[in-house]
Amino acid sequence: MQSYQKSKERSEKINCVIKADWYYDRMKLIKRFAREIEVEEVAVCIPLEYKSACLIYELSRYTNVIAAKLDEQSTKEDAVSWLKDRGIEVVRKRDAVNAEYFLDCVAVLSRVAVRQGRKELKVVELTKTGEDYLKTLKAKLKAVSLDSSTLKGIGENTYGTAYGLLDALMRLNIFLPEKRIKVIGFGRVGKGCARLLKSLGCKVSIWDRSVQRLIEAIYEGFEVSDELNADIIVTCTGSAKCIGVDEIAKIPEGCILINLGAEVEIEPAGKVVRDYGGVKEYSLKGKRYYLVSEGYAANLALGNGTPIEVMDRTFSAAILALNYLKKEDFTGIRPLPAHIESSIILDAK
Repeated sequence: MQSYQKSKERSEKINCVIKADWYYDRMKLIKRFAREIEVEEVAVCIPLEYKSACLIYELSRYTNVIAAKLDEQSTKEDAVSWLKDRGIEVVRKRDAVNAEYFLDCVAVLSRVAVRQGRKELKVVELTKTGEDYLKTLKAKLKAVSLDSSTLKGIGENTYGTAYGLLDALMRLNIFLPEKRIKVIGFGRVGKGCARLLKSLGCKVSIWDRSVQRLIEAIYEGFEVSDELNADIIVTCTGSAKCIGVDEIAKIPEGCILINLGAEVEIEPAGKVVRDYGGVKEYSLKGKRYYLVSEGYAANLALGNGTPIEVMDRTFSAAILALNYLKKEDFTGIRPLPAHIESSIILDAK
């Protein structure tokens, strides 16, 4: 009895929640480059998880930062509390749109600003989807797109995001080797996910609307098929509702649907018969299937996103891109300058 009590007391002392300080202590680059920030004020509207909270806090030590939630699904409340403990309140997007500079994701803050009458935008945009949105906005633009860079567009999207998928899948606590996994979309994100899943022993097949990408998949040794006969389907298309009722009608019983794209790529069909929290069980004409994180990007909603070291580089690039916006006189959207990538990769060593 005494031994049991000691074991119980020892277990109660173990805190299995990893605190934001773990992430902050390991983000060495943003601590270096935040000291160089030259803009007087920036609104940050990106997935508010632990690494982005570290960026917001570090920038706040050297400039005025307005932090806004991108959405509820990607927001980690522990990260919000961590910022609050350091004197930083997270505001609504409409309360952040008056800042001169934006660090934005999927152009969410930029779109809100234009709807509220903003005529000119100075933006560092993180995503290709956001870059495409910026091109449709009726506003004078001065923007840097990180997604066109090797550092972010390939480094993070191909090599980093796949670990976010793995994080989300491991939280389902299922055994992955020999699982049949269909990756829809063989762009930069899809390639990284497919390669990592294959290395784990999964039976990976690919589908993409682009013949060129299908050829690439074949030469990388993947099966190419438009059939949806898989245990798990991962969408990486960047297109909203690429999976709907017609596609769900073709999936097998018990299939798991998981989205890794910037849009909500899966539109559920049928009715919810059981809610497991981060996973919902649906029934469509008597067939069961499972939807992870309600079709939102599972690496952010269910997992902790891209690894620390990868986001440390991306966020450092964003800091230097803000300085570039301030110094350079131009209009339109520019890719991340090569000298910024060099500064992060070479000068930071």
